[in-house]
Amino acid sequence: MSTPEIVTKFDLVNIMRKIRDTMEAQKDYLSKTDTQIGDGDHGFNMSQGFNNVCAKMEVFEKEDIGGFLKKSGLEMIKTIGGAAGAIYGTFFTAQATCYHRQLNGREVLAPKDITEMLAEALDQIKKRGGAKIGDKTMVDALEPAVEELSRGVASGMKLKEMFEKAALKAAEGAENTKTMVAKHGRSKYVGERSLGFVDPGAVSMALIFKAIADYLGNC
Repeated sequence: MSTPEIVTKFDLVNIMRKIRDTMEAQKDYLSKTDTQIGDGDHGFNMSQGFNNVCAKMEVFEKEDIGGFLKKSGLEMIKTIGGAAGAIYGTFFTAQATCYHRQLNGREVLAPKDITEMLAEALDQIKKRGGAKIGDKTMVDALEPAVEELSRGVASGMKLKEMFEKAALKAAEGAENTKTMVAKHGRSKYVGERSLGFVDPGAVSMALIFKAIADYLGNC
């Protein structure tokens, strides 16, 4: 990073690689959690999705920030497929939409910019999937994290601390899905039997925020 308080495209590229490494390391765990209430392929899908994005990094990183995020999201959609691919792809394409609408041409992102982009991702994911807090989905991790980032911006918190706190909120949100009955995705078909198990999508979203926080902490 050029300074501790901005993120550049260079950072985003390395954050994507950090997420890829995290998903690869947690692939078996994510698949195990998915076996309990889903198809058992979530870890494989997340690993493959981010590996495919990183395999095309030399092409994607030639784009501006918005273009990089959009191409990464579309690659996730293409690689993962199905509802999970659409949702995780939207996580990146929605950020690109926000960038092109509000920040087009900007080469560095301030904490407020990053927070607004992630808020756009949350909004579009909720609209696309129809999920809300308490439905046992990735939203249960993403929404608390975005809210924590917003609080950090409002209080003038340092970027590193913002994401550390957001990552903790995302992890808490993921853990809280144990107490919920799934209302979306394949997990909803197991009904009450989903109680007591974490939602794999919420866990992988929490891992994304942890990877970002770890990257920023090492800058």
